[in-house]
Formats: sequence, structure tokens, C-alpha cells
Amino acid sequence: MSESQENSKDNGRQGPIDIKALHHNSFKTMMNDVVEAGSCCECGSCVLVCPHNVIEYVNGKPKQTAKESAAFDFCGISEGVGCDVCATVCPRLWPRESHLLDAVFADERPYQDIFGVYRHIFVARTKRPELMERAQDGGVVTALLSWAQANGVIDGAVVSVVGEEDKPCFPTPKVVTTEEEIRASSSSWYTYCENNMALQEVKDRDLKNVAFVGVPCQITPLRKMAAMDPGFLVTEKKRGKPLTRQREFLRGYSDRVGFSIGLFCTEVFTPELMTDKIEKQMNIPLTEVTKFNVKGEVLIYKRDKTIATIPLEEAMHEYQRPECRHCGDFSAEMADIACGGVGTDAATIVIIRTLKGAEIWKQFESSGDVEVMPINENKRAWNILQRLARRQRERIPLGAPRSGTAADLPQYSTKEAADLNVERLASTKLEASALAEVTATAYGNEPRPQETIAYMAGNPIPGDPGEPAPGEKRKLPPPPSPAEGGASPCWSPS
Repeated sequence: MSESQENSKDNGRQGPIDIKALHHNSFKTMMNDVVEAGSCCECGSCVLVCPHNVIEYVNGKPKQTAKESAAFDFCGISEGVGCDVCATVCPRLWPRESHLLDAVFADERPYQDIFGVYRHIFVARTKRPELMERAQDGGVVTALLSWAQANGVIDGAVVSVVGEEDKPCFPTPKVVTTEEEIRASSSSWYTYCENNMALQEVKDRDLKNVAFVGVPCQITPLRKMAAMDPGFLVTEKKRGKPLTRQREFLRGYSDRVGFSIGLFCTEVFTPELMTDKIEKQMNIPLTEVTKFNVKGEVLIYKRDKTIATIPLEEAMHEYQRPECRHCGDFSAEMADIACGGVGTDAATIVIIRTLKGAEIWKQFESSGDVEVMPINENKRAWNILQRLARRQRERIPLGAPRSGTAADLPQYSTKEAADLNVERLASTKLEASALAEVTATAYGNEPRPQETIAYMAGNPIPGDPGEPAPGEKRKLPPPPSPAEGGASPCWSPS
């Protein structure tokens, strides 16, 4: 039994948190407390960023393949000169989404709710009928990507697509660079697709500025690639090329992502939903399925324009991926722009979280390709978003601090991480000049962190009615007004 499984028995009640240990997740930690423990989301980010080809993506999980005779959790680089880039970006280890607010948003977070930090929240749909015809909800993601590609905002996008060489209903990661490819990427299939792995193709094709579309557990590792302090790469034994290579793999992929679009996600389903339930039990050939949606039940759209359904409770009970139960992020809290169709009719809830996301949306909306509505005109959508975001946060099994699921864990501070690395290196035999040289290599052109934003995960959410009294139903906060972030960035008082 792994340490994280053992510690989960006490409902997250640990003794004093060892901050130094918390700040360094190793390959061995990741393989035991994530992969072996069953919480690995299969995003493939650890395989993508491994600088030394120690692990490969095998049957949806990272597997140590560098040394056949070695244990599954052994990495000679990690235990030798040091590395652990893989564990540093893993979304199932601390810091998780709620601990990354300081590092990702700093003091640029005007509003916060149970669904995360936001600048604007509203409802939108594309005005392009050819996109709405195939759209999942409001066609917003496809329309945004299409506009961004046509106007040189991006030179490509990472998406999931069921291509000609793929099995029906089973998408694979793709890098799309044309209007036709972008339009083909619309719709969701509700089976997992390791989008992060497509960033290797982005690098191979030397694309400089792509949009990345993914579910929450794929957005979070992107943020960790960009935000985690690189000082952990510096060790007494390491010099030159290995250090340069590790830094390149830590930062290089996220540096090519211009902005991220996160997709709301409660869970995705196992392949058996398609192969056993739909194809065998319901006698629907997968080649006849055009798209799926979930609106209180699983909707299966067929080529003959009819819709078959599966009760959502049955789909979740029988076919939910067990890995998804370890995710508390419903609304892609780390994305620049988050989108989902809960509680809407042929429209999309859009959450703008960052300044970058707001600037891109302003340009997109000015193109005339999209119509927008304030969130307070869509109270049902707001209420469902509230309930689903809270339910997902509360479902995660509590575990060890380094899993990021124990109670009362601190925010990740890049300044604290940098200071701990300085303290660690002070006891080594490195001379001052050598230490300065390797530290400069690890940081590249980045400045050393200079301050910490004072914010603790778990602070009360402004405007939240709080916990209900025993026997009472939870009260939901009202939607924000347009003047309080409840409208698009282009809104102005009339």
C-alpha cells in the first residue's frame, strides 16, 4: 500500500506539514502516490516533459522503460544528479488548482467564486450557422479558434479529434492549423484523450504560438510547467547540458502556448460505454454516432438525426473513469478562458480568468462572430455551475499532503520555493561562483521571485452564503451584475 493510500484513512488529518518535503515531489513519489495509488489522470504530461526518456506512455499511464531490470519507481537520473521535472508538473500532486492562485493570478483576481478566479462570466454563442450545426453547445470554442487562426493570433491549436485513422467515437490529440481542421475538431466525445502529448508535435513543427484546448486536468500541468520555480533543478552534482536540458523540458512546451481554453468537465467515461453499452447493448454502430452531449442524461446524436439516451446515473455508476473521482476542478480553474454548456440551451457559459483571456476575447467579440448575454439573464446556468463546481470540490478523497488533498495546505509560493532551494544548496560544497552559474542556467532569463502574495487557500468566498444549517438547503449566491464581472469584457453601461 502506498503512503498516500495509507494516509487517506485518517481523512486528511496529518500532523504538522513538512514544508520542505512538500516543495519537492520526486519520480518515486509520483509513481507510488499517483500512478500506483490510482489517481493518475492519464494526461501524459510527465512523459512529455521527461528530459531523459525514462518513462513512456503505455496503456494510458507513465511506465519506467529506461531500465527493464529496475523497479517501476526507479529513475537513475532522479536518484543520481537529480531531475524530477515529471513530478513537478503532475496535476495530482501538490500544488493543485486551489494552491496555485498566487503563482498563476498573483494580485490580478478581481472576483472569486466556488468555480475559481474570474474577471468576467457570461453566456455566448457563435453567429456562424455552419459552426452551430455541429456545435457541442454554443460553438464558442470552435468559433474562437477559427477567428484566432484566421487573424494570426495563433499559428495552430491543440485539440482532440476523431480523425480518419481513429476508431469511431475515440478521439486522439491533434495539432490543427487550418479552418477545415479546426471545424472538424468541434464536439466532445466523453472518452479521455491525452491532449498534452500533442505538444511534442507543436515543438517538432516549431509552432511558436498555439491555443491549447483541454479539460481541467490537462490545463493544470500546463500552468505548472510555466509557474513552478526552476530552482529545484539545481543540485550539487549537476552542471551544463543536463541542467540546460531539464530547464528546456520544464518550460519549453508551455512557452509555445499562447493561451488556453479549458472545458468544463465532471468526468469522462471508460471505453466500455461506447463498445459495450452503445454498440452491443443498444445496437447502435459507432460509425452512426455524430456527437455526444450530457444534459441530465447522456445524449447520443445519430446520422439519421435521431437522439438515443442513457440515464446519467447509469452512465456514471457503470462507466465513469475511476481516475476522475480524484479531480476537484469542474470548471478549468487554471485556464485563460473556460467554457461549458451546463444549464444552457445551444449556448456556452464563458469564464474569462486572465488579462490575456480578456484581451483575446475583446478582439474576438469585436469581429461580430459571436453574441453574448449577461450571466444574470441565465440564472439556471449560474445555479447549476455553482452546484457542480462545489460537488466536484467536495468529492476528492482526502490523502497525504503531497497529494494536494489533505486539509489546510498552503498556497504555492514561488518566493518560498526559491528560498528553500537556496537554503538547501547552502549546505553543499558548491563554491559561490559555481552556484551562481548553475542557478543562472536553471532560471534562464527569468527573474528570481521577490515577493509572496498573501492569500491562503480555503479563505471564505466573497458573497458566499456559507454552510447551510442542518436540514436546510444550501442557499446559492445571486449571479453577479454586468458591472461586477457578470458580462463580457466588451460590456459598458448603456
